[in-house]
Amino acid sequence: MSRLRGRFHLPTLLTVLPVLALLAIIALAAGVPAQTRGTESDAKALLDKTSGYLRQHGAEGAADAFAQRDGALIDRDLYPMLIDRDGVMVAHGWTPSLNGVNLKDLKDVDGKPFIQEALDIVAERDAGAVSYKWTDPLSGQIAPKTMIVRRIVLGGEPYLLSVGVYR
Repeated sequence: MSRLRGRFHLPTLLTVLPVLALLAIIALAAGVPAQTRGTESDAKALLDKTSGYLRQHGAEGAADAFAQRDGALIDRDLYPMLIDRDGVMVAHGWTPSLNGVNLKDLKDVDGKPFIQEALDIVAERDAGAVSYKWTDPLSGQIAPKTMIVRRIVLGGEPYLLSVGVYR
């Protein structure tokens, strides 16, 4: 016990303990940004929720519902997109100015025609995923993204419904 007293002086402890506490707070805070990001399971849950909404309300009200940033169909950096079978954006959850625009030939920064690929997936097997690079709305930087896609039929017409996850 007397040996410990010689090594740990009260002034030293009073200096070291606040530093350790600060480091612990910084370490805990480092995990907070991850909570501002949606996960793949969050994206699938939002896709389910959006499917339910569309089945109840149809495609006609999708543009207004998707555009409500504080609404039930936006979750942090996750947002839905509804595209008709020809590649025309019906409703975009983050950028409503894309509504009505044909995006079939849209390519990412590497030239990948990801909308066409998504349309092909839902036409062939009803659901899947497409990876591409896109501007992250939280950072403003180009980032890898995976779009979870699903075929949904509304009013007898097939649509592509998707929610993307930034990696």
